[in-house]
Amino acid sequence: MSLVRLGPPAPYVLFMVLATLGWLPVRLWEERDGSVLVALVRAGLNGVIWGIIFPFVMSRMGRRHRTAAEAERAAAWGVTRAALRRGEPPTGEAGRAAVTDDLPAVRRGALWGAVLGTLFLGALIGLAVHVGRTASAIGFGVILVAVLAEAARTRFRERRLRAALY
Repeated sequence: MSLVRLGPPAPYVLFMVLATLGWLPVRLWEERDGSVLVALVRAGLNGVIWGIIFPFVMSRMGRRHRTAAEAERAAAWGVTRAALRRGEPPTGEAGRAAVTDDLPAVRRGALWGAVLGTLFLGALIGLAVHVGRTASAIGFGVILVAVLAEAARTRFRERRLRAALY
């Protein structure tokens, strides 16, 4: 089950941004006599961590599908994810059709994950350097490299799968 039907790394980046926004009020409260910028960097650190944990936990918990169409869509997305991991399309016609339908979402996920991740993590890196939190800036840089590598890998797999389908 996937909460967001986009290719990697878009779900992680999306949840990372949402978790940062969720942690921001807590960090502002803790830093009420301190710097707002430090609170933002600390919220970003929490967002990076919870951005990984939240989708993982939610995908393991699963949810019941309300309609047959929703269950069918979730199964088709599972076929697409498996085909991306394997690097070859499914043999059945229904599986091939599901993968063909989902490839644009995979491509959008790689693109949006790379763009949003670069903008968000780049801003956090600059902010962390500005407030003197070098270790945080290095951590954000490592995560940014991982996000960009995952986007490139997803895009490569999507192209290879598209070529195998046609």
